[in-house]
Amino acid sequence: MIGLDRRLVAPGRPATLVAVRSALAIVLAMRLALRRWWSMNRRPPELFDPVVVVSWLSRPVPSWTLVVVQGIGVVACALVVARRHGVLAFAVAWACLLFLAGLWGSSGKVMHNDVLILTACVPMLFAPAPPIGQPDELDDRWGWPPRAVLAVVATVYFATGYQKLVHSGLEWVFSDNLSWVLRGGTSKFGPGFTDAVAGQGWLTRSIALGALSLELLAPVLLYVRRTRLLFLAGSVALHGSIWIMMGLDYYAWPLTVAAAVVPTVAPRWATPIADPRPRRDLPSALAVSADG
Repeated sequence: MIGLDRRLVAPGRPATLVAVRSALAIVLAMRLALRRWWSMNRRPPELFDPVVVVSWLSRPVPSWTLVVVQGIGVVACALVVARRHGVLAFAVAWACLLFLAGLWGSSGKVMHNDVLILTACVPMLFAPAPPIGQPDELDDRWGWPPRAVLAVVATVYFATGYQKLVHSGLEWVFSDNLSWVLRGGTSKFGPGFTDAVAGQGWLTRSIALGALSLELLAPVLLYVRRTRLLFLAGSVALHGSIWIMMGLDYYAWPLTVAAAVVPTVAPRWATPIADPRPRRDLPSALAVSADG
């Protein structure tokens, strides 16, 4: 655990931090802008049962308020990308989506579309903002936030897979569970497509095994820099197949993974494997070389 802690707080580049924060802000902006949040007011008010984050409300919020919050959130995201009041603007954007997503889940089924982006953003709420013109040099202040985001993403995916095992065990993979789930979905390609897939037991079991393996291996795949892009590809395949076969749109999940992964592996932003500082800083250099 000591070695893991050292890797988490090892020095990093300000460019990596800026890139991860900006990428997360773009995902927040997409979630805020692309949903008609005011449409939730078409639901009967009697169904309103506020979840924890909006438990202080006793009735649905007027549509104009939803639009205002939506607009404030999008503007805040733009400020983050422009590097203007980045820390405050990021917190405002995150709070706007948390508020709207909480309201959306307060009547009817609680949706999980925004779980990953909202949780992945939490470390960035406490991260400093490198000033514009900051020399792109390794520093302890910039290293931990991008790695913390990766850790949160890995934890959420692992918890998702672990809960499958807790509630269903390996039967989640080796039974007809996924076949029945597919038959209850609404594919964009028509019911004939999902029925054809659901009728192939070997295929549904293979898909289930792949999904569970990706989730349970998330901490390892995201810990090792060389396998992070592999995890990103798996996330795209997983959530893309959910959309194709069931019509459920979880695009924010692979986009969040991309926001956390790409800046940590792309040469333009990633912390170098070898720390070029003098030999007296060797312990920190070893920590950086392990994870970046």
